[in-house]
Amino acid sequence: MTPPAARPPGGPPRWAWWAVLAVALAARLALVLVTPREILWPDGSEFEAVARSLLGHQGYGLQTLRPPGYPTFIALVYALLGPGLIGLRIVEACVGTAAVGVIGLVGASLFGPLAGFVAMAIAAVHPVLAFLPSTQFSENLLVFAVVLALWAAFGAWRRGGLARWALAGALFGVCTLIRPNVVLMLPGLGLGFALALRQQRRAWLAPAAVCALALALTVTPWVVRNHHVHHRWYFVATGGGRQFWFGNNPAASGATASLMLPDSAMQAEIGRLPDDAARERFLYRRGLSFVREHPGRAFQLYLVKLGNLFALFPQTCSRTAFLTPPSQAAQAAASLLVFLGVLLALRRLRRTPALWPMAGAIVSFALTNAVFFTVMRYRMAFEPCLLWMAGAGWVWTLGRGKGGEVNR
Repeated sequence: MTPPAARPPGGPPRWAWWAVLAVALAARLALVLVTPREILWPDGSEFEAVARSLLGHQGYGLQTLRPPGYPTFIALVYALLGPGLIGLRIVEACVGTAAVGVIGLVGASLFGPLAGFVAMAIAAVHPVLAFLPSTQFSENLLVFAVVLALWAAFGAWRRGGLARWALAGALFGVCTLIRPNVVLMLPGLGLGFALALRQQRRAWLAPAAVCALALALTVTPWVVRNHHVHHRWYFVATGGGRQFWFGNNPAASGATASLMLPDSAMQAEIGRLPDDAARERFLYRRGLSFVREHPGRAFQLYLVKLGNLFALFPQTCSRTAFLTPPSQAAQAAASLLVFLGVLLALRRLRRTPALWPMAGAIVSFALTNAVFFTVMRYRMAFEPCLLWMAGAGWVWTLGRGKGGEVNR
């Protein structure tokens, strides 16, 4: 491998890193304390219902909408600490803080200690990331799993070894079992790594094959279990058809603050179908029929949904006391800081191979996920990439990261 480029001299002292982690944990615990002692959104209630079924030794049940990763995590926490929401949220706050720490470590290893520190600092006070442990959405656990998977992937790229690529693939398989649409990141991520390896005159086909095989082996037991239970083949969960129809139907606006549900006639038709897999196919057909009949309107909706992923702050259709003007302003400021840093980093895209997989993952996820209904929260799958790029961009621009790229 080409030796890493020179690092910026020094970096923040060790106590500063620990101080940022303390701030990250305090912010998350503070939100745990002020959040009502109930699950506020239906998604969280459904995840917890599966977890309680596991605790009751009844397995994952017959539902197919929710993937197994996050309910398994909830069940494990409940088994260790008892079935209490506060305990779960405290553990999730610790998981979110650990993700902040890993973001700092990976950023430092790729772009220098100061860039990693900046990425970690932004992640520590990122309002959405701080609030996720109190929501019982799967994204808090997903962010932690994604940063571990990307840490393994960048480690495999820098140090080589098929075992490291296999570890990265297995961790991406775990991410897929938490939230299946993570696989939409992988084409761009893989292309970026392939280009970086090719630029270094290193083999890329064997790493790609090993990584893909490890991912497949990780998710296959769940897919086979589903076929055994439901007698149908589908990939991890059946929520894709619903999300596709939500984003592509005659009444859809694409706006995240309004979600058009099926009318009574369509609900009756859906209710007559035998299972979730049949309902998913039905909704896919309806959505595709709309796209074929109204391609212009479908393209307009696509652009709106693409923009939703990069919104400055979340706007949800469910009412919540947390979407206040101050909280929206705080997230808007964080998003602008991240986006401007990313744009600054992209100026060095051509000569910084470490940026290629990150940019590829963001592009492939956004372009494919926008076919479905999207909200700002869904971008948390690639938010770590944005944070790493932002940290590097700000440090390079302010003149403290000269030569901070890895592997020219």
